[in-house]
Amino acid sequence: MFCRLCLLVQDAYGMFGEVQLQSPGSADDVQQYCSRWEGKFCCLAGMKILQRTTRGRTLGLFSLIDSLWPPVVPVKVPGQSQDSEMMTTNLPPPSFCYILTVQPGEIRVEVDEEEQISNLYQPPAVHGLKEILQTKHSVPLNQREIWLFVTDSTLQNVAHVTPKVVAVSVTASCVLSTEITEALSVASRRVFFKDALWGHGRIICVERTVLLLQKPLLCSAAGADLSELTGPVRLDELDSTTQTNSICALRGTVVGVNESTAFSWPTCNRCGNGKLEPCPQDRELLYCNRCSEVVSSPVLKMQLEVFLSCPSRSQSTVKVKLLQRTISSLLTSSANEDGSYEVQSVLGKEVGLLNCYVHSATSHPNCVALEEIVLLEAAAGR
Repeated sequence: MFCRLCLLVQDAYGMFGEVQLQSPGSADDVQQYCSRWEGKFCCLAGMKILQRTTRGRTLGLFSLIDSLWPPVVPVKVPGQSQDSEMMTTNLPPPSFCYILTVQPGEIRVEVDEEEQISNLYQPPAVHGLKEILQTKHSVPLNQREIWLFVTDSTLQNVAHVTPKVVAVSVTASCVLSTEITEALSVASRRVFFKDALWGHGRIICVERTVLLLQKPLLCSAAGADLSELTGPVRLDELDSTTQTNSICALRGTVVGVNESTAFSWPTCNRCGNGKLEPCPQDRELLYCNRCSEVVSSPVLKMQLEVFLSCPSRSQSTVKVKLLQRTISSLLTSSANEDGSYEVQSVLGKEVGLLNCYVHSATSHPNCVALEEIVLLEAAAGR
């Protein structure tokens, strides 16, 4: 609900500061400032120091600063003339950073948008997910988040030594533009995560992270594989290393049915409405309020959880909640003449390969709870 524009600035002495400006209006306006201001020389006036923060207090900010260190050009040495030799190597990374804000009524930031890109500027380097997996960072956890699962050609085209999919945690402090929100909710798109963190086995998007559908401006490819995926996305199969809040592929044999959670309900064959009511004129018929018509041929939907015996996790109890299409396929081959089925007729049936989300994976007791999902085709990420 709140969006604030922040600038990370660096001076000729190598000193960093974060300038917190007023709300630009929306996340979409932030993108415009990025394209106009990033990499340009600026003059700050009327600034007020909010705090002098350290690495231990703002781990996310210093993770970003570390990615820009050492400077690409020699820095000036405080207390020495500009003619003195400037330091170029063996510079210790900054241990503190000033957080600045604007004094009311004062001039804020002057940027000459016609100027060339400053030689202090380091353009974003694009890395494939395989390279990102080798990065080591310690970052804070945030409990309020949404999850994305991404892959790219650097993971899909290698052996089992690396996972085929990487989890992305988008915390509540990360501002998403309308373009990104719509793209993530409607269809699979190639996404670039700029100034994201890596830690706890996943990419973490925080308040300083920018999500883009195009490569960041002035970026360097850094040898990254930017090729499109050429086939369907493949997941790692369920095994002893599979963790909670991950996705995996699953195959196995039905050894049981969770009858306590199994149920069915009629839906409208026109609009799919699952909340049908008895028809006022004939209580034996069903009525759809959404279509304002009697449902003469309702479609029966079912919820079904089964227990599987999986060779890849033979010592575990594996429970999976199936999608409607898998339920239909399983029951169609097991149905009696009147359309009903018995549990015994389902046992021993082979299912898979299913794409699943892992709700829980515990060792005491040794069990895994999964839910079948549908992957968006040609999913990709950077």
